[in-house]
Amino acid sequence: MENTKFEESLKNAASINGYLKRLLPHELELYQNGQLLNITHEGSSSIWLEAYSSTPPDGKINVYRPMGDNEILYLLENNQLPASQPYQAIIEGENGRIYANKYLNGNKWTNSNPTTIVEFTVPIDLMELLKEKQMKIEDGALSVGLGCKAGKGLPLFNERIRDGLITYRIVKIKRSKKK
Repeated sequence: MENTKFEESLKNAASINGYLKRLLPHELELYQNGQLLNITHEGSSSIWLEAYSSTPPDGKINVYRPMGDNEILYLLENNQLPASQPYQAIIEGENGRIYANKYLNGNKWTNSNPTTIVEFTVPIDLMELLKEKQMKIEDGALSVGLGCKAGKGLPLFNERIRDGLITYRIVKIKRSKKK
C-alpha cells in the first residue's frame, strides 16, 4: 500500500456513520478501536476500512491473503485457516498486499467473494520451506499456495498460527452499503 495514497484517502473520506450497521461485529470493533480507518470515498457503494502495513520483526515477513466472509469468520473463530480453497494463496511482502487489493477492487476475481485482506507475519524460514513446496509469480507478486492443489502447506501454516509463531491482523475491509 502506498502511504501517500492511503493518507490522501483518509483526508478525503466520507462519513460512514449511517452505514455502520452493515459492518460485521468484528469489523465494527476494529473500526471503533481505531485499528481500521475509514477511507470510503464520497459516492462509494461500499464502506472501505484500512490500516497501514505493520513492520515485521527481524526473522519474519508479512504475507497477505484476500478472504471472503466465511473464511475470515472461520479464522477468527478457530485460529486457523479452513481448507476451503484448492490453491489457498498467501502473497509475500508489499507487492503481495498490492496484489491482494486487486481482489477487493474487482481487478481480480475468485469465487470466495473477498471482503477482507489479512496480514500474516510469518517466520522467514517457514516461508522459504513453503516456497520450496510451491510458488509462482502473479502480476509481479510472489504467491505461495497452501491448498491441496498447490503446496499442501496449510496444516503446517495452521500449526504455526496455533503455536503463536504466525500472527495475523485484518488490514482492509470492503463491505457493501446495500442490504
